[in-house]
Amino acid sequence: MRLPECMRRQMIRLLECDAAERAQTSAELDSLSADYDEPPLPEALHDWLNDATGQMRWKRARPVAAEELTDHLRDQYEAFRSEGMGEDEAAQATIREMGDAVEAGTRLDSAWRPRPDWVMLVIVLATTAAGLALQYILRQPFCAWMGIPPENSLANQFFYFAIGTGLLFLGYFMDYTILGRHIRLLYALWLAVGLFLAFSPWRVEYNGRLFYTAQWIWFFPVLFAGVLYSQRGRGAEGVRNCLLSLLGMWFLAYITPYMSALGILTVVCCGMLVMAVRRGAFGRCTRGRLVLAVSPLLALLGYFLFLLYAVPHVRERLALVFHPQADASAAGYQGSAIQYIMFGIPFAGSGTIDGAQWIKLDGAGDWMLLSVKYLWGWTAVFLLLAAVLLLLAWGFRIARRQNGLLARSVCMGVMFTFALQAALYVLQNCGIIVFASHGLPLLSYGGIYLCQTMLLLGLLLSAQRSGGLERAEQQRPALRKTAGSVR
Repeated sequence: MRLPECMRRQMIRLLECDAAERAQTSAELDSLSADYDEPPLPEALHDWLNDATGQMRWKRARPVAAEELTDHLRDQYEAFRSEGMGEDEAAQATIREMGDAVEAGTRLDSAWRPRPDWVMLVIVLATTAAGLALQYILRQPFCAWMGIPPENSLANQFFYFAIGTGLLFLGYFMDYTILGRHIRLLYALWLAVGLFLAFSPWRVEYNGRLFYTAQWIWFFPVLFAGVLYSQRGRGAEGVRNCLLSLLGMWFLAYITPYMSALGILTVVCCGMLVMAVRRGAFGRCTRGRLVLAVSPLLALLGYFLFLLYAVPHVRERLALVFHPQADASAAGYQGSAIQYIMFGIPFAGSGTIDGAQWIKLDGAGDWMLLSVKYLWGWTAVFLLLAAVLLLLAWGFRIARRQNGLLARSVCMGVMFTFALQAALYVLQNCGIIVFASHGLPLLSYGGIYLCQTMLLLGLLLSAQRSGGLERAEQQRPALRKTAGSVR
């Protein structure tokens, strides 16, 4: 059945007005202008539906809720019509059956209200508080060496904690679906900001690395989630386009230079891509698409094996990573000192680290686990690792519960990043220094790092907050939209 021309134009106009809130593409809008199989509801039912959905404070959820209500209204209306009632009589009977519109809308508002994950919020804030306490204690040697009152260092970190908390809630209330709607613009903006931080006169170099560019790179997995979403349903071409988006990240990591971030983020993005392929985001999951998704990892592995075979220095360096005692007085000194403190000192506070002052001076940063082990023993280390594992476990739990492609990709990208950062940090504190670690999430000293971590966690919570709605929007049949019912 084809709608009258005036009604078709009205439906298209209403869809266009509501498209931004519902994150619909122009292709979907075009499809909605085609034939419509269901007859329109009577005006009285339209009014009731508008009054009910108008009680919902979450505007993005209104179209989804309206579709569910429309199905109930239509079924009830047609049942009364089949009993021999007229159109007006059946409409009024349907309204009486459905009840008061305001009351029904209030129930809808409660059912569709976004709900935060309070457990994750408590874990984040508690872990951050523990990190602040540890940083105050472990920064004492550095403050004494620099002649800085410890209170000043703590105040500085509290300042960044306040900013980080603000960024956490900023990310939480941010509409993460903007990643799916404007990914080209966001990708170009991310790359432009990274290049500006790298080449501007105000760039900061720290330990031979562009500091702010190095921090900026870690937001790429969230951006990559939007790229995945934008390429869904495009088969092998979509997988290739996702891989091409890695070039921007590789370039920024190369000029920073930050090879450990390049490796970690490549692993994270390839993992996200493999998961998307397996879930059918690009069409039928095939072996060829899976191999294509992991091809950057295969290339990196091949390059590493080539270096291992062709360059003797690489083999020697790798041997020292796992057995630094072979050259403890020279190249293996750092690894030997770390392993002695971590595994060679039997009791807390025994032994000495006087020959490794760099551990004391950076005990709140790169060597927190090492310092905690020396001061308080293995029990304190296990408690610290338990807090990190709880954060990671609950974060992955949130990610697994997301059914929408975009929400799941955002959550997995954030958690994979944190998991690999934590793993490298633990290995570094055990004397296995393959790559430089970025830090221990929420615990390591560093104001910019704390703010970065908080913002990423806020985006994760944003996806958790409304990820279920994304799935509901995706499952709505194209010709059953209710924009014509909601004015």
